Amino acid sequence: MIQFIIRHIFLICLLSFAVCCSTAPKLEKVETSNIEINNQSSLIDNEVKNVLQPYKSKLDLIMNELLITSEQPLLKGLPEGNLGDFVCDAILKKTNDFYKPEDNIPVSICLLNNGGLRAELPKGEITRGHAFELMPFENNIYVLTITGAKTKQLFEYIVENNGAPFAGARIKAKGKKIIELKINGQDIDLNKTYKITTSDYLASGGDKYYFFKDPIKTELLKYKLRDAIIDHLVEENKKGKTLIFNTDGRIKYE
Repeated sequence: MIQFIIRHIFLICLLSFAVCCSTAPKLEKVETSNIEINNQSSLIDNEVKNVLQPYKSKLDLIMNELLITSEQPLLKGLPEGNLGDFVCDAILKKTNDFYKPEDNIPVSICLLNNGGLRAELPKGEITRGHAFELMPFENNIYVLTITGAKTKQLFEYIVENNGAPFAGARIKAKGKKIIELKINGQDIDLNKTYKITTSDYLASGGDKYYFFKDPIKTELLKYKLRDAIIDHLVEENKKGKTLIFNTDGRIKYE
């Protein structure tokens, strides 16, 4: 991740210099290539290294910031993994902290996809860099309001596909059929509407989540998934807590 950011900083610096300082004709084409920066690299001369070093040092300082200490690794899994459970719980909490709806109705459910969790979290020190590896993309949080019928269809799809990361609901299934579905401890009501927080990718129907198409209401929060996770970890660390998180059986197959 740090190498990725450094490459872009370097490219921006070169483009800015070319456009702003030159009296020659404007730059029309740029060709780039990736060069890994490490102690063994012999492809970058000392002058370029000297230019990049201040940026790398600042990035290292930021990315190595300790967020919390974890007592265990957090891993992806299906139908349920402690990483997915933790991330969804954290995002649901921070969404409701950030969200100020006109109707004063909070978000009930968080739903993500395993593919969106790009790295697992190790036991020991969890840094800001780990959070960027977990969520490297600039995904914003969406709040979607959908019908109870669509909400049920959504969880039926999850059950049929052997699970997905979610929070705010509990499912019991027999085979590929739901036999019990509770939202915040209450049986789902097909006549109600439910608010779901999710990524912009899923909100647009990614991973075949077509149930999010044509929602009753769509609200974009100017708050990134990654920032919500970081904020939650920082808050827990300030309380003197470590990260301990196990799966809780929120989805069970009989």
